[in-house]
Amino acid sequence: MTTEIDSYLAGYLRGEADRDGEAGWPLADHDHSINAVWERIQYHGIAGLLAARMAGATYWPGPLANLILQEARVQAFWEESHRGVLANLIEGLASAGVPSLLMKGSALAYSAYLDPSVRRRGDSDLLIRQHQLDLAREQLAAQGFFPRQRMQGLFFQETWLFDTGIGIIHAVDLHWQVNDSPLIQTALVVDEFFASSCPLPRFSARAAMPSLALTFLQGAINQVWHSEKGYFVEGERLAGAGRLIWAYDNHLLAEQFAAADWEELTRLAVTRGMSPICLEAFALAQVGFQTSLPIQVLDALRKAPQCSDLADHIRQTNRFATFFADLSAIPSWHDKWNFICGHAFPDASHLRGKYPESPHWPIPLLRLRRLAEGAWLWARSP
Repeated sequence: MTTEIDSYLAGYLRGEADRDGEAGWPLADHDHSINAVWERIQYHGIAGLLAARMAGATYWPGPLANLILQEARVQAFWEESHRGVLANLIEGLASAGVPSLLMKGSALAYSAYLDPSVRRRGDSDLLIRQHQLDLAREQLAAQGFFPRQRMQGLFFQETWLFDTGIGIIHAVDLHWQVNDSPLIQTALVVDEFFASSCPLPRFSARAAMPSLALTFLQGAINQVWHSEKGYFVEGERLAGAGRLIWAYDNHLLAEQFAAADWEELTRLAVTRGMSPICLEAFALAQVGFQTSLPIQVLDALRKAPQCSDLADHIRQTNRFATFFADLSAIPSWHDKWNFICGHAFPDASHLRGKYPESPHWPIPLLRLRRLAEGAWLWARSP
C-alpha cells in the first residue's frame, strides 16, 4: 500500500493525475485508507505542495482534503510570522557587524519555491563565523531570543527560541560550522560558504545564502545522513529515505543551475569524495520528478571513485566508528580533548533526561553509569 500511495503522490505533484474525476485515486474512501495517505503525506512533508495543486480537484476525499488544506493554512501563518522574526534578527546581526547565511530549508524556500510556505520546516539554520559567536549571542538575547538546552553530541551549533506570544515559538539553529561532524567539515567549509554567498532578497534586504552548488551538496549530505540516523516530524523521530520534499528540493535546484553552478558542483563533488552522494540525490529527483540532468555532469560523477571516507562516514550507523572518524579529522590535540570530554561528560540536565528512573542518583554516579554503558556497547559493536 505504501508504494502505491507514494507513487500516486509523486505523480500528482508532477501533474499527471486526472483532475476531473476519480481516475487514478489509489485507495477506496475508507477511514483507514485516508489515514494511510495522510501518514505518507506527513512523512514526505508535502501538504503545502499538494494544497497548491488541489484547486478544482473534487475527487480527494473530503476529510483528507480538509487535513491538507488546514495544514497548508497553518504553514502559511507560521511562515509569515517566522520570516518577520528572522528578518529582524538578520538585520540586527548585520548592523552589529555579523554577516550570516540562511541555509537548508529556509534558503531553499526563498530561492527555489514560488511560495515559501509550501517548503515545510520547523526552524531556520543560520551560519555565522565562529569568532563572532559572542556578538551573535548578544544580538539574539537583545532581540528576545533565549537559548534552548544544547543537545548532547552537538558542538558547533545551538538552538535559540523566540516566543511570539501568540502560541508560536520560533527556533533558530545557530551554526558556526556548516555541519556538526568534524569530518564533514573538511568537505563543507565555512569560508567557502561565505565566499560564494549570494543575496536572498525575497527573504529580506540583508539576507544571503550559500551558492546553489553548495546548497545542493549540503542538502545531499543531509538527506543521506537523516535517512540513516532519522529526523523529527511533529516531535516524533522517523527514519527512512526517499522523502518527496527532498526529491523536489533537488529537482528545483537542478532546474535553476547555470553552467557555472554545474561546474562548481562537479568540481567539489569529485575532489571531495561526494560523487556517490550527489548521484543518489540526483536519482531521487529523477525518480520523483523526472529531472533533466546534463549527461557530462553525470558522466564525471560516475567516473569518480564511488567509495570515499566521507561517503562511508555519512552512511555509518556504528556510532563508535562515527566518533573515531570525527576525532581523527580534528586537527589540534586541544580540540580533540574537548571533543572527547564533550561526549564523555554531558551536563546534568542531559543525564537527568536520559535516566528519569533514577532521579535521586548523584550526577557523578550517573556519569559513571553512562560511561559503563558506553564501554559495554563499544565492546559489543562489530
